[in-house]
Amino acid sequence: MSQFLRNLARDTAGNALMMFAAALVPILLMIGSGLDASITYMARNKMQNACDAGALAGRLAMIGTSWTTDTEAEARKFFNFNFPAGTNGVDNVQFSIDQDPNDPTMLIGSATGTVPTTIMYMVGYDSIDISVACDATRDLGHNDVMLVLDVTSSMLNEPSTGGGVPKIDLLREGVMGLYRALDTGTGGSITRYGFVPFSQTVNVARNLSNQDIVRPQYFVDLNMQTCTKSKGVTTCTTTPVGRRLVGPKDSYYNNGQNGAANENAIIQGFRTSGNGCIEERPTVGTSYNDGQFTITTMMTLDDINETPGNAVDVDKQFGRYEPVTMEGEWWDACVSEAKSFATYDSESAFETAVDEATARVVGGTYSDIGMLWGLRFSSRDGFLAATNPKEVDDIPINVHIIYFTDGYTYGTNMHYSSFGLERYQNRLLGSGVYADNAGASVETTANHRERFRNLCTLAKSMGITVWVVTLDVPTNADHLNCATSSSHFFESDGTDLEDKFTSIGQGIGNLRLTK
Repeated sequence: MSQFLRNLARDTAGNALMMFAAALVPILLMIGSGLDASITYMARNKMQNACDAGALAGRLAMIGTSWTTDTEAEARKFFNFNFPAGTNGVDNVQFSIDQDPNDPTMLIGSATGTVPTTIMYMVGYDSIDISVACDATRDLGHNDVMLVLDVTSSMLNEPSTGGGVPKIDLLREGVMGLYRALDTGTGGSITRYGFVPFSQTVNVARNLSNQDIVRPQYFVDLNMQTCTKSKGVTTCTTTPVGRRLVGPKDSYYNNGQNGAANENAIIQGFRTSGNGCIEERPTVGTSYNDGQFTITTMMTLDDINETPGNAVDVDKQFGRYEPVTMEGEWWDACVSEAKSFATYDSESAFETAVDEATARVVGGTYSDIGMLWGLRFSSRDGFLAATNPKEVDDIPINVHIIYFTDGYTYGTNMHYSSFGLERYQNRLLGSGVYADNAGASVETTANHRERFRNLCTLAKSMGITVWVVTLDVPTNADHLNCATSSSHFFESDGTDLEDKFTSIGQGIGNLRLTK
């Protein structure tokens, strides 16, 4: 027996199996813990992504700093979409999100859940708890927002959807959504607003200097008399279509309004009259040529930014829009005054500015003159450079133009517009020579449309973000392509105009995760 035991002790043939059996449990635990840890890690990452998505969606849905049940529902919708029930088998999922009590512009969220184990439960670990935190804020930065607003006569009509409310009133109400969306109530961001109401003219003289508007000016005279005196006899001849030269001191704004023949006072009177609509200048690089000048369809930064070098630089000066002096026109229109960039500390102050800018609703849709002056008012290097800084406290200012219209660009040769009276003055068609082009309306409209397209391209090359809102207008390539991208283009039937402006306000600035 003793020999048998000694032999058994020396026999090692089965030891490997026994050692393997002894090591199997810790090996399984090691593999199992790694597997469970991997599942937990993936589940936590997915939960973090869902939490971030929910926070960002909730912040994007907020109008200003308004946190409502609807915005909370939007945040939960995005969390649930990114972390649907049953993801990685996670149980007891809880997601909470709310405003930071110390900063209403920030949302704070968290999510928790339990991940069931696959192997570790054998040693008493049935599940592993996971938790994540997220928050989101909105970097508005500094923004200058220029509203280029169509205030043509058609805005007095109600939209095709009916409702009995004129489109101009829908615009006045709708644009308030922009202000509310950008009103964060915090001092960290500066948002300024400007206004360029347009129809066939723009009213911008108050924002110009005296030397911008001092050139002699030619108006159409349908029955121009030329008289000569010889040997005491005066002989007069009548020209069917002539042109009358009117200097600043002889203008309506002197004799018709101010009564004092002082040239400088006349310029001041025109600029501050509230009726400072202008006639457009020649394309930069071309000559005024005693009033027989051209305005081309192609424009450059010089057309936006260059100002007169002095009071006699007539090539870069603007004319006075004087319907009482111009003859032969069918329709004239001077809209409300444009407003350069300014801050508005309250919704009521902004509403007053909107009402003032849209007070005069008259004229036809000359989109290019509106966009042109929107660019001039927005440029950092032009007429208003002194009040248009590129940055504040080393933070760049983002520049936006919101172009709104309820119609298509068109021009007729019998409207007295910022381009003069095209039938007789031929400025836009390129000749700049007096003639009677009674059939030129089709060509005139084509040139206005081409100018508008070129201005939209120029705006984007200047780094300006262009938003386009159309009211009751079928989709048009000119409008769609003018916007910076398709996501910057909005169409409204009138029932949702405020929503469109709100969406623009929500789109200005950058959302970011703060952790």
